[in-house]
Order: sequence, then C-alpha cells, then structure tokens
Amino acid sequence: MHLKDIDGEAALRLRGGELGLVEAVRHGLFRPLGDGDVPVADVVAVLARRGYYGWLVLEQDTALDGVPPPGGGPVDDVRRSIDFLRTTDGAGRAAAA
Repeated sequence: MHLKDIDGEAALRLRGGELGLVEAVRHGLFRPLGDGDVPVADVVAVLARRGYYGWLVLEQDTALDGVPPPGGGPVDDVRRSIDFLRTTDGAGRAAAA
C-alpha cells in the first residue's frame, strides 16, 4: 500500500491552476504522514480491519532548493512519517505508550 499525506490548501491551489506541480511541492503539497489533511490513521485502520498486514510504502516527495542540513529536509520528514505509523494501533488511534 502506497501512503501519502497532502496539504489540502496546496492541493486546491494546484487543482485551480494557481500553482504548477513543482511549485505546489515547494509550497508543502506533500506532508509527512499525519501532518496533512488525509486521515492516514483511518486508512491504516481500515487496512488492518480487512486483514492487510503487508508492506506500507512511504515516498516523501519534495523539491529542494539547496542542500538541507544533515538529518533535515526529507530525511526528517521520512522519520516523522515512520514515527507516526509506529504510534498508531491499527485502529486509527494513537497507541498507548
């Protein structure tokens, strides 16, 4: 399952022609999982309820204007997405610590 999260406002600007794709990506179209407007935890919960325990693919689309600091930029975004997935319990809720 390929998971993505998006910023709804940037998506609307893209769909409305105000931004091109690369420009929308630079404006934060694709967000780390759990940081955008897609109910990713709910999607993961539905998958779990239906017995899906296969691969979850994460791809963090970004447009870099320069070299990010070590551990920053898309590396940090991917880390945040993985942390988000680890904190869900498969039912769309934050797992107990």
